[in-house]
Amino acid sequence: MENNEVRLCHRGSRRRRYRRGRRRSSREFGTAGRKLGCPEVPTEAIDGPLDPSTFEGEIVVAVPSGHEIVVSVEKGEAPAVIAQVRSDDAAGVAPTRGRMVEARAGCGEKVRSVAGQFGWMTSVQGCAVAGYPGYQREYSWSKTSDAGLCTKGKGFNSSNAGTWYSTACSSGNWTVPWGNVLAYTQMQGMSTAGVVGATYDWRA
Repeated sequence: MENNEVRLCHRGSRRRRYRRGRRRSSREFGTAGRKLGCPEVPTEAIDGPLDPSTFEGEIVVAVPSGHEIVVSVEKGEAPAVIAQVRSDDAAGVAPTRGRMVEARAGCGEKVRSVAGQFGWMTSVQGCAVAGYPGYQREYSWSKTSDAGLCTKGKGFNSSNAGTWYSTACSSGNWTVPWGNVLAYTQMQGMSTAGVVGATYDWRA
């Protein structure tokens, strides 16, 4: 069963991004303002952790100081780059390597999603987030229609298995267990009135 996710992966304001190596062209990251083809996923599907050794692209590296450092890596670079960011954070050193790059559309921005009428509807994927032991991922969402709805945020249990955790039935900021995992953020929504068109915005 395919979901009915509204494809609004549009770019908003830029955040600072750091990376090593070459600067990517705007074509590789998409063009500001245009709607992108966001992948749809089955309603109950949940993707597990990503493999840092093969991942390439942008990563939000969460660190214990509470900051989120966004880096862009080539295949095979992620483990070393994540370790360096964490080491810099522990030493109180701001990341200065590489160049600023454009944000990947959708990552770190608000994405509008549709809640299921009689069951949970899964959103598009957000940022690839690298956590650390004990890390809790925050999901911030707000209702954008008159219909009531409840949501869930993707997180990971003590066995690093992907799990849908409740993020309540009212707008706000909610945290879920994440831990030392690299994975994409994602949410689910379900209408509480069994109506079509219940929507919400969430920070991808």
